[in-house]
Amino acid sequence: MSVKNDPRSPSQLEQDTAEVLLWLKHNAGREVSYQDISDGVGIPRGGRLQKAVRQARVAADHLGHRLERFLPSQDPRRRGTSVTRFSLKGQGDEFGARDAMYSSRVAISAMDDMRRSCSYEAQNVNGIAPQAYQEMASAVDGCIQTVSGVGQLGQEVTRLQGANNDLSRRIAELEAQLAEASAPEGPYTVI
Repeated sequence: MSVKNDPRSPSQLEQDTAEVLLWLKHNAGREVSYQDISDGVGIPRGGRLQKAVRQARVAADHLGHRLERFLPSQDPRRRGTSVTRFSLKGQGDEFGARDAMYSSRVAISAMDDMRRSCSYEAQNVNGIAPQAYQEMASAVDGCIQTVSGVGQLGQEVTRLQGANNDLSRRIAELEAQLAEASAPEGPYTVI
């Protein structure tokens, strides 16, 4: 059955998700907060918007794009603001790498929790299917060992980002000094 002949109208969540996804696509590469998204699409901040953003993340992934996790902004003017960025397929950068590193650390932590709980259940004489839990614990342990180099990669990414941030801060300070030095003297300023 084609979508064209589907008598069912889209749900509110589907409509919201489509609006959020379109807005994000037009703002690809920019840091945006929930407030920015809310202002852009007209959906009030809260559960409805959060559900639409989660669904937009899934839809973006399906289309080969990436909607990053909400992390603290790298922009000094937005210090403390949680932001995300929509990256079009093949258009990643160092900020996307930061998101990937954060996601990797979260996943490794979750795998370690899974390994511990499955190992416990494998040893539980009153448990259900201890052999299956032992196999899951072994599989997760193998995954953790395979990606154990992520910590070293993360340290390198963090070092490079720190160097880039220092350079950006120095450039901003120099621009401010140049602007101050070239400002006309007197009570009048050019607008």
